[in-house]
Amino acid sequence: MSRFAALAAQPTYPCLPSGMTFGHLVELIERHARRAFGIGLARRDALLRMMRSTSVSDWTDPHRDPVCYRAQQDMAAEIGITDRALRAHERHLEALGLVLIDTAADGHRSGAELSGGRRLGINFRPLIQRVGELIACDRDRQAEGRRIQTLRLECSALKRDVRRAIERLVELEPRHPALGSLLQAFAAWPRRYAGFRTVAQLEGHLADIRSVYDQLAEILSCRADSSGVSESRIPAILNTNLKNPVSCSGSSANNRTARKRADTNPYTAGPKGPPGCSEKNDLRPGQGRKPELTETFTPDQLYAMASDDMRLYLDSSGHSPDQLTDRDFISAAIASLVDLGIRPSAWEDAAEVMGNLGAALTVLVIDANRFRSVEPVRKPGAMLCAMTRIAARSGLNLHGSLIRLKQWKIFGKS
Repeated sequence: MSRFAALAAQPTYPCLPSGMTFGHLVELIERHARRAFGIGLARRDALLRMMRSTSVSDWTDPHRDPVCYRAQQDMAAEIGITDRALRAHERHLEALGLVLIDTAADGHRSGAELSGGRRLGINFRPLIQRVGELIACDRDRQAEGRRIQTLRLECSALKRDVRRAIERLVELEPRHPALGSLLQAFAAWPRRYAGFRTVAQLEGHLADIRSVYDQLAEILSCRADSSGVSESRIPAILNTNLKNPVSCSGSSANNRTARKRADTNPYTAGPKGPPGCSEKNDLRPGQGRKPELTETFTPDQLYAMASDDMRLYLDSSGHSPDQLTDRDFISAAIASLVDLGIRPSAWEDAAEVMGNLGAALTVLVIDANRFRSVEPVRKPGAMLCAMTRIAARSGLNLHGSLIRLKQWKIFGKS
């Protein structure tokens, strides 16, 4: 009886955390009872039925404990089980530290208050004291769900790149010996992810896709025809660490004083080079013509243009700003979708129209422009959909948007 005396001796009683309602607690138990407390559906339903037989206000009242004092036989009949089964549920819940069975010696229960405000029945004070476990479980579950969604989008993005790389290889060398196995691997991947229910399963699938993509990238990198090709209609990220850089320009302009600003990037230089030159294949952004905007963006410039939130995701890649890759920007954009309130379907539509990197840089621009002092972006999801529609009509000037963002973020110009 000492534990019951201790209950009555306490002047205050634990209650739900500030802002949490009884309905919220019920929802948490429905979602996480098995994970947090290890109870099955039948026992969880009995617990919830007893909780609903208490006064809702008692869960937030610092002067009363929530107590279910309904007769055991009435409760068992309402649940549709025997009295014996209900007693087993109650004892198990008490053993788990979720309830306290506080009844009279003959098992009597009553809502009448005894000394100190004590009432006889199933006391839920222990459950209130363990609400933190439910909250932590819910937080972990949300993080897991977010990670699963991010992995699914990353898988889709990488599959999109694999598909385009295979199409490029078929165009360049349809009899390549590795093409058959690469096509088989691509065809074997499921179109949807119903069979991947855990983070580990999706991470394994992503690793398989990346392996095929790396093979294709290596094959295409050995071909001069693929040099300098970037995703359609977007400015490429300038790699400042090219191996064995050489000038492929056949013009004598290399030996003359430039009348315009000299461009040190061989992929955007003005003169046309010999047939094997990478300039022949530079489709950025004008599909075979000299770009109107010849300025390109280094990874550290794009990093400086990003918002603080986006930089956190870029930092998680483990690369320094000047070593960030296209894939790092794509992954960061995908990871930021939930924060921005952008639906996965909106991202998929944008990536299909603009390419993965184009969609990622569009998200970077939208995210950064949320913090403008004049006409900031307030609905990133709607903005992405609008920009996707414009891009589908070939009317989106993403290059210009990036230049304006660079002027604002790096040079402080409006």
